[in-house]
Amino acid sequence: MTNFERTDAADLAESKLSLLQASIYAIVGVQLPFFAIWLSSRGLDALEIAALMAVQPVIRIVSMLVASHRADRIGDHGALLVGCVAAMAAAFAMMGLSTGFVPLLVAAAMVALAQGPLGPLADGVTFGEARRRRDLGLPQLHYSWVRGWGSVAILVFLILSGPVAGSLPVEDIIWLLTGVAVLACAAGLVSLIGLARPALISGRRRAAPMERVEIVALVIAAATLVQSSHAMVNTFGALHWKAMGHDDTFIAFAWVAALATEVVVFLMAGRWFGGERNAAYFLVAGGIGAVVRWMLMAADLPPTGIFLAQALHGASCAAVQIGPAYLLAELGGKDRLAQSQAWLAAAIAGGTSLLTFSSGPLYSAAGEHGYLAMAAVAFVGLLLAAAVVQITSGHRAKAEPLETRADAEPERIGA
Repeated sequence: MTNFERTDAADLAESKLSLLQASIYAIVGVQLPFFAIWLSSRGLDALEIAALMAVQPVIRIVSMLVASHRADRIGDHGALLVGCVAAMAAAFAMMGLSTGFVPLLVAAAMVALAQGPLGPLADGVTFGEARRRRDLGLPQLHYSWVRGWGSVAILVFLILSGPVAGSLPVEDIIWLLTGVAVLACAAGLVSLIGLARPALISGRRRAAPMERVEIVALVIAAATLVQSSHAMVNTFGALHWKAMGHDDTFIAFAWVAALATEVVVFLMAGRWFGGERNAAYFLVAGGIGAVVRWMLMAADLPPTGIFLAQALHGASCAAVQIGPAYLLAELGGKDRLAQSQAWLAAAIAGGTSLLTFSSGPLYSAAGEHGYLAMAAVAFVGLLLAAAVVQITSGHRAKAEPLETRADAEPERIGA
């Protein structure tokens, strides 16, 4: 195979994996703004909606841990991922046919059960292909670029779903969610066509012992502290800006600015900022971005200041997804490509839940000054991230990074 053909093959693999990531995150772009509105249209009161929404994160944590472990054991992440998306579409349809709190709670639990593993499984497929290409001496595959299209999909579907949902009766929003899930399932199937499938493993397989467990724990702890420090802005940011006199359009654009910078960081990280070679430094950059962002939020910011603070989302959030994902894919080994990502996601979900609960009384007592507490949490995460840099610099993996190879074309390596 010529260098030109090898590069074309790598680009095609990136395109397919980008479609896979976009398909699973597109659902979030509709679910995030409209799911609670639909629940209210079914006659649920605030307490019932809160209870239903509170159950879902717990179920997602359990399902992502179980499913990722199973996928790593059998050696095929893609098949399980498509099955989960199909199950989620069926669960949304079940919700559309259900009435009353208990039936809706059961159906919502099924949605969470199917949705929980999607991120780790998609990362397992992506890192599996990246590792395969590295082992075969093929051009590098950029995880950050691939994952970035998931954020693009959220942004696009956030924008498009508003007019579509507004043209539908409120009770039909669930069918919009069902339709997007069906499209995601079809797109997932299409994206997996032509990608090399691993040989399925019969019976139970014992994973190889993990090396450098202490670094894995440190990476997860650092990322959890930085990511969970977003709890206050996610919960009370819009309410605070509303109280400051800003209208809904301003609030919407403030969040679009945050998501846009996230997309930019994802799409540029691998090709322009070193990708896996600088994985630990991405974690540090995210910690710094979070500390600065919450320090700014603690002040009584003018509109430009709010947009500036939101623009730091690319560092405080995206960089803290990129760095740990690369680190855990290498540290966890080929036997834990999905499971190591699930450990990270579960830890972040648990930390975010705890800080979300704590941010209520904190915001009530201190208002915007409560962000100083979030800055303190992120600062501890930054210290741990600095420790990761120090330790990993002395424990370089003997194998080549997933995104490099000795004979790669200069423009690809330098990307």
